[in-house]
Amino acid sequence: MSIQGNTNISNPLPTTEAEFQERLLQVIAQYEALRSERSGGTSGNNLANGCTYKQFLGCQPLRFDGTGGVVTFVRWIEKTDTVLRASRCAPEHQVTYISGLFQDGALSWWKLQVQTMGETTAYALSWDELKELMHKSTVREQKARRWKLSSGT
Repeated sequence: MSIQGNTNISNPLPTTEAEFQERLLQVIAQYEALRSERSGGTSGNNLANGCTYKQFLGCQPLRFDGTGGVVTFVRWIEKTDTVLRASRCAPEHQVTYISGLFQDGALSWWKLQVQTMGETTAYALSWDELKELMHKSTVREQKARRWKLSSGT
């Protein structure tokens, strides 16, 4: 891959350490700019904007179907928190990426939340707000199950 740009052709080799460092920084910047341009604007870990969805999935988050009760829910939350830290997912992408992990009953629940709140509001939730909403729903479901079992229906 050739890197084009502002290189000094009359003196291609640096003569001092400072000149070498300056040229090295220029070449790295040119390389990163070219690489970013060719990849559609996402290069490296994209740390300035957080991770991409592909990078998030590369940290192997667990899918969530809403079954398994409180213990399963807490373990999923812990794993998801770890994935968010490892991937350096930006807060504004967290709910969007995490909702992509929902399946079956959890996905139906999320679609209802989006319909009730509106898409903009639902996806603007913070991860902590989503966890709280999910926790309330999980506890409510657990109580309903216990009531059904205790009443024999």
